Amino acid sequence: MSEYDPPAWMIRYRNFKTLCSYVCGEFIRFYLTTGCDQIRYTHSQITEGLPNYSCRLESDDGSVLLLPLDDWVDRLDEVMPLVRTWLGEHSDLKGCKPEKSHYQGDRYWFTRWQEANPW
Repeated sequence: MSEYDPPAWMIRYRNFKTLCSYVCGEFIRFYLTTGCDQIRYTHSQITEGLPNYSCRLESDDGSVLLLPLDDWVDRLDEVMPLVRTWLGEHSDLKGCKPEKSHYQGDRYWFTRWQEANPW
């Protein structure tokens, strides 16, 4: 280890922030594009009782997706597709209406929203 290599705790924290950005990023794109408020997102730094360095999605149907960093650190590239699939399986976009904004929306979620609301 050279004097410029970051310490292990810093690497772990950086990986946690990556996990959060992947989970929260997909959640935000989902919400802003569809207006669906049936899902909630949190992580262990703001919610007591969660495992350290973890993210959680919870849906109105009672389903929970808990992503502890230790389970995903070696496969962070799988997180966004997993979250996208989970969001689609645990939400009902029929009747959802996104709020007016300058955000153009995520093409994937816009297509799913249009399919659920073919007016």
